[in-house]
Order: sequence, then structure tokens, then C-alpha cells
Amino acid sequence: MLWATVTGLCAEPSRTATLDALRWRPRGSLTVLDLDYRPMFWESERAARHWTGEALRHATVAVGNLAECEVAVGEREPVRAARALVDRGVRLAVVKRGPDGVLAYDAAGAMVEAAPVPVEVVNGLGAGDAFGGALCHGLLAGWEPARAIGFANAAGAVVASRLACAAAMPAHGEVAALMRKESA
Repeated sequence: MLWATVTGLCAEPSRTATLDALRWRPRGSLTVLDLDYRPMFWESERAARHWTGEALRHATVAVGNLAECEVAVGEREPVRAARALVDRGVRLAVVKRGPDGVLAYDAAGAMVEAAPVPVEVVNGLGAGDAFGGALCHGLLAGWEPARAIGFANAAGAVVASRLACAAAMPAHGEVAALMRKESA
């Protein structure tokens, strides 16, 4: 599995290294592209869209929030953004919608959603990292998209409810407990 981030495409030599890593992956292997767009690193949104498009050609999964999807594919509406990502070649598009939960759309046209996990947000730093790590865990475990995005959503919520960032990363059991609490 390879996890790559759009931030790695913003400048050389990272851009070439990231694109080479994506190109050299065996065709069809699990390759996640985090649409992590940070405007201060880019000369323009147009440049970010171009290089993101290059990377999407080699990814099997794309993950981003609404603003990141808009930069990547020119769509902010969640379903249209997910479809546009799939149209660019990914097999699974995951659109994070903040307080509205998460949507996943696959190349077969199936769509699933994970409801928001209500928590008192203390610090959003690291929530996306927890989401990404938990999503990868679920995908590598072979979980269906609904289970994987639900787990990832809960992991992000756990971190958002904590003051720390890296030290706030939850264990599997903590995420599972929050999911059980929410479904009760």
C-alpha cells in the first residue's frame, strides 16, 4: 500500500519523487491519494489541480474534504465531487464533509455514507491523520467501504475531541467503543 499526499506535489524535488512512487506502483495495488491542499505551498489552485490530476491517474483511492475536492476536480458538492474523482480513475472516492459525516462512492456507482460522530471539538489538528490511518487500516483489512469510512470518521472524531495531536491518536478499541456508543 502507498499513501501519498497532494502537499508532496507542490514543489520539486518532492513532486517528482511523489509522482515516481505513484507511477512505479503495481497497477491496481492499493494506492491512496490524500487531497491535502495547503494553499500557502502552491503558486495557484490551477497548478494544484494540474498536478493533482497527474497523481489521480495512478491512485486507487482519493480522500479529501469539500474544499480539497473542489481544488482537485472543480466540484464542491459531495456527490458530484466523488463522481468526478472516480471519473479521473480512482476506484473509491472518500469525501469528508465535517459535521455532515463522510461519503464514499466507488467505480461501480455504489455510494455509502457515515453519519457524523458528535464530539466536543477541542483541537482539529491530527483529526485528518487519524482518519487517514484508520481508513487505511480498514481498507487493508478488506472491510467494505461503509465500515472503513465509519471507523475512520470515528477515529478522526476521537482526535478532534482531544487537546494533543500525535499523542491523541486513538487505539483500535477506543474507536470501536465510540462507534458502539454512537450506535446504541
